[in-house]
Formats: sequence, structure tokens, C-alpha cells
Amino acid sequence: MKKSIIFLVLFVITFSLFSQVPNYEFIVEPTEVMETKLDYMPGNFNSFNIRVQPEVSTPYGLPAGGVYIVFQAVETLGATRRVYYAYIDADGNVTATDPISTNDVRQGFPSLDIDLVTCDPIAAWHAAVEPDNSYDVLSSYDLFHMMGSPGLWIDEFMVIDNPEVGLPLTGNEDDEFIWPNVFIDSSPLGGDYRRVYVYASNYTPAVSGEFIENVILAFADFQTSDLDAQSTLDWSYRTIELFDNWHAGIPEYIKPYKAMTVQENKVIFMGYNSNNEIFALKNENYGQGEFTYYSQPWLFPLDNPQNLDGSYLYEDDSGNPLNIRQQILHSRNMNAVFTDGDSEVSFLGAMGITIDDESAYFDPDWNQIYPKIFSFDLSANEFSFYDLYIKGANPSDNIPMCPWDLNEDGLVDSFDANGMVTWAESYPYIHFDEDLIDIYTNFKITKPISSAWESWYIVVWQDCLKAKLASQGVPGYEEWLDVPEIAICVTNNGGDSWSDPIFLNSNETPELAGMIPSFVYPGDIIEIIIHSPGIYHGKLHLFFLDEYHYGPTYVSPWPLDGGELKYAALDIDFYFVSAEEEEVPQPQITMYNYPNPFNPETTIQFSNEQNQQNEQLQIEIYNVKGQKIKTIPLILSGVEGQSSIIWDGRDENNQPVSSGIYFYQLRIDGNSKAINKMILMK
Repeated sequence: MKKSIIFLVLFVITFSLFSQVPNYEFIVEPTEVMETKLDYMPGNFNSFNIRVQPEVSTPYGLPAGGVYIVFQAVETLGATRRVYYAYIDADGNVTATDPISTNDVRQGFPSLDIDLVTCDPIAAWHAAVEPDNSYDVLSSYDLFHMMGSPGLWIDEFMVIDNPEVGLPLTGNEDDEFIWPNVFIDSSPLGGDYRRVYVYASNYTPAVSGEFIENVILAFADFQTSDLDAQSTLDWSYRTIELFDNWHAGIPEYIKPYKAMTVQENKVIFMGYNSNNEIFALKNENYGQGEFTYYSQPWLFPLDNPQNLDGSYLYEDDSGNPLNIRQQILHSRNMNAVFTDGDSEVSFLGAMGITIDDESAYFDPDWNQIYPKIFSFDLSANEFSFYDLYIKGANPSDNIPMCPWDLNEDGLVDSFDANGMVTWAESYPYIHFDEDLIDIYTNFKITKPISSAWESWYIVVWQDCLKAKLASQGVPGYEEWLDVPEIAICVTNNGGDSWSDPIFLNSNETPELAGMIPSFVYPGDIIEIIIHSPGIYHGKLHLFFLDEYHYGPTYVSPWPLDGGELKYAALDIDFYFVSAEEEEVPQPQITMYNYPNPFNPETTIQFSNEQNQQNEQLQIEIYNVKGQKIKTIPLILSGVEGQSSIIWDGRDENNQPVSSGIYFYQLRIDGNSKAINKMILMK
């Protein structure tokens, strides 16, 4: 067998050409949710297990604004793995932590979404509850809207009964669809109806023995009255023909690594597959009817660089140069969200360097795997990506950053003392055990609370490069041996450019001193913090496992030492200044509304010290789903650029809107200049 030349490059570079690290502070320092003896992924793989409520629950106008978290845990030695929930109130206090189900059976990998009308969470997980011992997908929801507090979970009910549900769809009685993901959005029935989606992936391998993971998609329409009646809902089911064909080997066995997301009528699967393609499946009919498949080969050849002695960085045993390339690697545990004003769908993953020869051996100790943001344009049906970290000179040019040529001049940037090529290293995983790398991936992206802030996004992953170098005995990294890091990047311009990472770790972050943060999950939305008129920050919720011992101890033999599950929240300043930009003083804009909360109308007051009479001004009003419901032109009064309008709580069709939180955005000549929030409470 051929193998690459055994040569460890001991060179780490932090490259920042376009941006800098945003300022941040902890709003809520890491707070224990509960202890667990399970030290593996407490949440699910491909969606959110931490969701933020709107501030008002209807129909009774009860205050909400808290955070629901669902997770799996083993409470004590010898206990069953169960699914739990925690509720964090609007002030960051953990007020409830309990099992969702009273059924003491093995449960796992929960997901949830929040109904934006009632603020009730709907959760799903898999469990073995029937005599056939197969896993089924179960669900429950918490009747928060009844009393304005958590803990009224209804009795669990079946959503996907394996194999009964799948058999007429796939024809295979052995199929077992588990690992559910939950989404709530609009319903084609309109009115007060919403639709909840649950998709689950097939745990049963294909005939080839490969785990292809085709899916069942379940969906149900409901109203608030259905929740009041504790209905188990009327579920419909379907599979995705393309995934079924891949599972059946038609025309070949192809494994998809995918995530789903929902927005209004659109249901999108996006990911990559074992055929070295990036792909998207698009449905624009609420998950019913046809899914259209788009894909693109995703291999990028690289020039094999030469060392100063004429040898090549990648050689076989005979000293012959190998063909090398970059491709998506080890990115399976990701989610997807709508981005760029909902015109794209994106996921966070990684690309790494491999050898274009399956008989050649690639040594992952080379630390050449780099986070990227992959996007699919829903109008052009085209794919793109961004070099998140480490960046090259042109991170958005759809050519992968070359780690030994960051300035992209076609030449090797530097050589070590022995004349060997050096490169910028990266290893964006929870732990450095290469044999378990796929199960130690966790890439997540989260979006703003409203389309009014459509340019703000956050990505979160974990990085263990320094711990990996310490494990390899690299001088200077001794103190990093058991120190994984949380990495956070933000964009304030819709993804055109991204900040350098915020790195949180026990060595340099006082709030994490003595901790081993693993399996970090962000909240599903970025909340807006209004510090003063015109000064806005983003609030990022985090949930993670603080391990007692760093490492993959969940594998046999299982020590069951576990750790503590923790919640934290960050205040992140999105107005970081790019390294190539100069800060330009901005005119002072003041905007507020009174009364707030209000019923039935409120006055929105605006002033701008540098306003010009010929500028076009308007106020746009959005609901919490990011839908624009009203546009109101503004006319200057002539007094210090002042103006005001009255909003009567009606939409563009003059229909009264429901109680809840709304955002109002000032646009000047089409550009967003200020945003505030208001509460209509009937």
C-alpha cells in the first residue's frame, strides 16, 4: 500500500486578512442544568435542541421569552438513558429540569421547535416502547400557553411507528427510522393553522451493508384548539424517492449527509454525499409533492507543493508525487438554515486535503481540515462556499484556501529550517482521536430573530487543534492537552465576510476555568439586545457538556463518568470593524415608540441629526417570523429631521394583527438604519 510521506509540520498560523474578533461578554456564565453519566452528544445531530420563545404567549397574552432545551442524559450510574427538558427563564435562570416522558425506557437524540403563536415547544425523540424492541419516534408538547410556565407536558404519543409506518412506503419491514428532527412553520391551510414536521433517518443498513439513511418525513397541521385538546394530531407520511433509491442501490449506493430546514412553503434538504457531490433537494409545497434535486461535483484539485530539496510534500513510498485535492470531510453533524434574506440555505462544515487515489493512505495527523460555510442559492439553484477559517486572500471566490499559499500568489508562503513546506493547520473537531472523528463532529449555524436583522448570522463549532498538537508532543502546547475550544464566528453583512473566531477555552476564558466543554449547541435564533438607540448586539444561547474527563469514554468499556450539562449566554457585538476598513462616524439616529407595550395603537418617533430632505424614508414592521406585515412612508417635519407615525396594529390588508412581539425598522434610501421592538398586548 502506498502512503504519504511521514512528515509532521509543526507550524500553526492564525491568519487574519479581512476581519477581527468581535467583542463579547457573558450575560449568563456557565450554569449547571444537571449532572449526567453520559459523555456523548446530549442533543441531536442535524437540527436544534435549544429553542427561544417569543416574548408573549397567546391567546392569553402571558409573558414568555424563555429558552427550552431538550437533551438525553443518564442521571445516575445504572440508570436508563432518558430524554429531559430544561427551561431557562428570560433572566437566564434554570427554573425546571425534568424528564419529558414518565416512561422509564431507553430514549435518545431529541429535537424540538417552538410554536410561535402559543410559545409551546413540540419535542420528538426515539425510544423502544413496544414488544418488538424496535425504536419508534415519540412526541409530546408542553402546554406553556395555559399558565405561562413550563411543565405541563402531555402524555407521549407515537409519531413514527416502526416498521408499520415505513413498510407501505419502502416495502422493507426491517427499516427503522429514528434520530428525529422537528420544525414548525406555516401551514397550507392558512388562518390559524401551523404545520409541524418531523423527519427521521433510517437506522437499518442497506443490502450492501452501508448505512444510507433514507428518511421518513411526517407532518401534521394544527391550531391552538388542538393543543388545548391535547390532540396527538393527524399525521401524514412520505419518503424522499431519491434517498430511497440510494438506499436500494439505484443506480448505486450513495450515502447522504444531510440536514433539513423549513421556511413558509419551502422544505429544503441540503448536504453532501459519498459520491463527492454537494446537493440540495427543494420542495415548495409544504413538503408535499415533488422534491427537485440539484447537485454539483465537489472535488478541487491542488498542486502538490515542492520542498526546497525538490521533493514533494505528498509522495508515495517510491518518492513519486501524489495527486491531491480538497473535498468535504467529516461534516455529518450539521444543521441548515435559510440565510441572506431567506434567498439561500446554508450549512457549516469542513473541507480537507485528501489524495486522489483510494489505494493511497492519508494521514489525518497532518491537521489540514478547515471550516467552510456552504450555501445554495434558491433562485439561481447554484452552490457556493466561504473559507471561514483559515481564510485565504479571497475567501468567497469558490476556490478553497490553499493552506501553504494564503496570499494566493501561486508560491509556497514559507519553509521550515529543514526546507520543508509549512502550512496553516486546523482541526475543527471536539476530540483528536482520528478513529472516532465522524462521531465527534458538531457544526451548527444560527440565524437572527427576525428578517429585520437579516444580515446577522453566527456559526459555532469546536476546535481541538491545540489539544491535538499537545497530544503529539509539540513544544509549547503542553498546557492544552485536555483543552478543547468553542469557536464562534459572526457576520454582519449576510455572509459576504465573516469575523475571525472567538475562541473560548479553559486556559484563556475565566468563565470556563476548569471546564472541558464538549458538544456545544447554539440556540436557534440570535436575540437582539438594545443597549441604546442605534447600538444593538446579539444574544447567543449555548448549551454544552462539561466533561469530567476529556475523551471518547462513551465507547466500550463505558466508564460512565460523564459530566455536567450547562447553559450560558453571550452578548456579542456585531459591529466589529474589518481590518481593511476605517471607522467612519455615523449620524446619531434616535427611534422609539410609545406606549410600549401598547393596545390598540402606538406612536413611532424618529429623528436623525443629518437627515436630508430628499431622502426616502420608511418604517417597515415585521412579525417574529420575519415576515414584513406593513410598510409606512415617513415625511420629515423639518425640525431636526424629526418625524413620527402612528401604527394602529393592522397589516397591509387593514386586518388587525394578533398580540405578540413586533419589530419596526427604519430604512433610509433602502438601507436599514435602525431597528427596535414593540409588544402589542390585547
